[in-house]
Amino acid sequence: MDGIINLNKPAGITSFDAIRRLKRVTGERKMGHLGTLDPMATGVLPIFLGKMTKLIPYFNLGDKGYQAEVTLGASSTTLDKEGELTPVPIPPLSQEQVRAALESFVGKVTQIPPMYSAIRVQGKRLYELARVGQEIDRTPRQVTIHKIEDLEVDLPQIRFTVLCSKGTYIRTLADDLGEKLGTRAYLSGLTRHLVGERFRLQESIALDQIEKSGQTSALLGLMDPLSLFGDWNHLVTLGPEEERAVMHGNKIPVAPKRSLDFVPNQAQCLITNEAGRLLAAGLLEFSQEGPLYFQPEKVLV
Repeated sequence: MDGIINLNKPAGITSFDAIRRLKRVTGERKMGHLGTLDPMATGVLPIFLGKMTKLIPYFNLGDKGYQAEVTLGASSTTLDKEGELTPVPIPPLSQEQVRAALESFVGKVTQIPPMYSAIRVQGKRLYELARVGQEIDRTPRQVTIHKIEDLEVDLPQIRFTVLCSKGTYIRTLADDLGEKLGTRAYLSGLTRHLVGERFRLQESIALDQIEKSGQTSALLGLMDPLSLFGDWNHLVTLGPEEERAVMHGNKIPVAPKRSLDFVPNQAQCLITNEAGRLLAAGLLEFSQEGPLYFQPEKVLV
C-alpha cells in the first residue's frame, strides 16, 4: 500500500507505537513519519506508507504549529509532566509579565536539546542514556519561533499556540520560560495542529477510527501525494518510453507541461505519466538555449 495518512496521534503512545498499530491494520511493512511526537503529545503525525516513504525528505523541513500548556511551580526531569517533579515557589506574576516573557522567545533562539529526546549521539538515542542515569553535553542548536499567539494565563497554567521551525523543542521552551519568570516550569499539555502547509489537525484521521474500520478500504485518510506538492512550479508528463527510462533512474530530455516565467539552472520537478500517476521527484535542468532534462532523485514506481 503506497500513500500518506495525516494521522491524529492519541496521547499515551510513542510515534513508533502508532506506526506499529497501523502496520497491523494495513499490512504494509514499510512506513515512516514526519516529526516525532512524545508519548504525552497528541495531534498531527504524517505517516508515509510504502514507496511514499521516499518522499519524506521533501516534507521534513516544514514549520510546525502547536497548542501548548505550561505549568509553573515545578521542575521536571523530562521537562514535561511525565518526569519526576520538584516543586519550587512561584513569584507574583501579571499577565503582561507572562506575555512579555513569551514574546522574548520570538525570533531566532538557541536551545539545548533535552536528554529525553530521540537525537542520536555516538549511535545511541539520548533518551536511552537518560534512562540509565547518564547525562552528556549536547550541542546547542538554533531554531526559529515565528510567532506565539492565543495566550491564556490561569496560573499556574499558561496556554498558547506557537509556530516554529523544525527541530524546536516545546519542552525546552517551557523550561526556559519558567526560568525567565523567576521560577521553574514544565510542559503539561501539547497538541500539534500543523506540519508544513498541508498537514492540519482538522483534516487528520484518528488512529482508533482506522483500527475500528478493520479494512484498508476504509482508510479515508489516504492522501493524494500530488495534492501535497501544490507549491512546486514544474510538472512534467511523460509518455510510455520516457516512463520506462525514469523507472531505471535515467536522466531524460523532457518538455514542461506549463510555461516558465524564468529560467533557473535547476528546479524541483514532479514527473507523472499520461494517467496522472506520480512517477518520480527530482530536478529539472535547463539553460536559455538548450533542451530541458529531468534527473530523477526519488523514483516511486
